[in-house]
Amino acid sequence: MNFIRSFIRKRQFGTGALKDPQDLRDYTYRGAPMGGPTVDWNTGYDVEKVLDIKINIKHQGPSSSCVGQGWSYYVAVLDAVETGYYSGDSAKAIYSQIFLPSGGAYIRDGGKILVDWGAVDETMVRSSESGGPPSEAFMRRLDWKNTKMDDLAKILQSKEYRVVESADNMDMFASAILNNHGIVGGVNGENNGSWHTNEPKPPIGNGDWAHCIYFGKFGTDELGRYIATPNSWGTRNKKDALHPDDWQKLRSDYFKNKFMFNPWTLTDRPNVVMSSKTQEIMDKNEKKIIIEGEGPGRKGVVVNGRLLEITKDRAAEASLYVLNNNGFGVRVNTVMWNEMAKGPNF
Repeated sequence: MNFIRSFIRKRQFGTGALKDPQDLRDYTYRGAPMGGPTVDWNTGYDVEKVLDIKINIKHQGPSSSCVGQGWSYYVAVLDAVETGYYSGDSAKAIYSQIFLPSGGAYIRDGGKILVDWGAVDETMVRSSESGGPPSEAFMRRLDWKNTKMDDLAKILQSKEYRVVESADNMDMFASAILNNHGIVGGVNGENNGSWHTNEPKPPIGNGDWAHCIYFGKFGTDELGRYIATPNSWGTRNKKDALHPDDWQKLRSDYFKNKFMFNPWTLTDRPNVVMSSKTQEIMDKNEKKIIIEGEGPGRKGVVVNGRLLEITKDRAAEASLYVLNNNGFGVRVNTVMWNEMAKGPNF
């Protein structure tokens, strides 16, 4: 009976990250070109403050979708770097294309699908089931995938993913977070009663399971150096002076005992590639305007990086990216959009 209880408790946590097989073709992130990385731990880094965004905490429930969850945080952050808006991307769209028959996925495969295929918004492919945490079976379903989604995913395609050398080097880890707006990596853990708190404790042995997480903060506080993650097990809501948000802090003992593995960086690709003609016209204007001369009409707009139908009502702070039929376009804000004369093709 004790064995059964122990097994059930372990399954409540984020198992699902498998250590990547070595591949000599992997691009490598090495930090500083000469010597070790220089990191100011006292200044630290907080992706939410730097980008002025709020990241909503995900909840993977009993599923083994942590690889999809971690990468979905990351690609949404990179999209916010470009658009100034964080809406969250679908973990299901990633995980359902890379899961292994026994459950879980290789962390590398998450980066690969973001480069080869792309990503879509959470509103397009929901990662919650009936409004709550998803089951494993739900996260595996591919009934959402079609040619329209494939086209939309290209908007959020990434350029490349790089593995970080020396997973046990905390300075290197922090440097990668600082220079890449975060990092996705694996961590070994066990059900020691701390993974629903602000300060997860490392396992006593080698760890009962492996978990994939997005890390977007680091710094120093009264307890020492830390890296921080929003994780994917829902909010904790026990905030204090050391933990002002719902992010968990992992300390140096995770690195000293080599519980970190397979950390990856992701490099974004611009959502829409402009033609040289469009860019030239934009460079000559202080205000970004709609270019009329590069196509017979408009097929829609991308609002904060998401392709939507043209509608009349928009929030004033929204950013519009107007596309013509050739796939080129320029960004305008809603006020400018509303003030402009619209032709029959708008």
